[in-house]
Amino acid sequence: RTRPAWVERRAMLQYFVYLLVLLDAAHAFAPAGLRVPVLGGKGTISAPALAPAPALASAPALTSAPALAVGRTRPPLALDVADPSYNLAIGSVILGGVFGLPSRQPSIVSRLGYTLGALCAAFGLFIAFQTTTLRFTFSDSDFALVKADGSSTGKNVVVGGDNVWRYDTFVNWDFLPSESFPVLVYFRETQTPAESREEVPLVVDNLDGQVHFFPAISDAQQLKTQFLQHRCAKI
Repeated sequence: RTRPAWVERRAMLQYFVYLLVLLDAAHAFAPAGLRVPVLGGKGTISAPALAPAPALASAPALTSAPALAVGRTRPPLALDVADPSYNLAIGSVILGGVFGLPSRQPSIVSRLGYTLGALCAAFGLFIAFQTTTLRFTFSDSDFALVKADGSSTGKNVVVGGDNVWRYDTFVNWDFLPSESFPVLVYFRETQTPAESREEVPLVVDNLDGQVHFFPAISDAQQLKTQFLQHRCAKI
């Protein structure tokens, strides 16, 4: 039994809106040095990288700057790196293939399906690049976005400042649409100055602070474990 055409059109429109939110979130976390303009210069996309994906393990200790007292140094900081997850990238490419299947009766709906399928496939490849080139790390005091080689990603393209956030500034975090099916990872922090904060298209709570979304390019269970371990606030 076939569904009415208006039902198919509404489902496609809903998925397209969600895809735009995902693309906007992914753009915000793209490394500054790997961006090239797309969509008439209004968006950006990360270039591919060949860096291998490291496993979740404590990275080599980072030696801090020497203390003021001669002969004394601060203890090294432990750094954990979340494993990359290609589930979102693979799922988007598969969904693109499903939408791109030939229709028995070509129509406006089928042509929209082909277009949406192409967008999903392109988005999946983009997320695969992000998953390869970016890592989320957890130190004793901070949650950070870095490149796969551990170097800085530069300033945040949305609100400015480094892509490093102190745990004690978190006011909420979550997985959307759910923890069992993570597509977006969300958190809100008060570290960003009020004058630099930006509105976002998706509202999860009414708390004070800057909202951040990023695609689930890292293992969601490892992210959850680290957020809980470091006592990041959650409502």
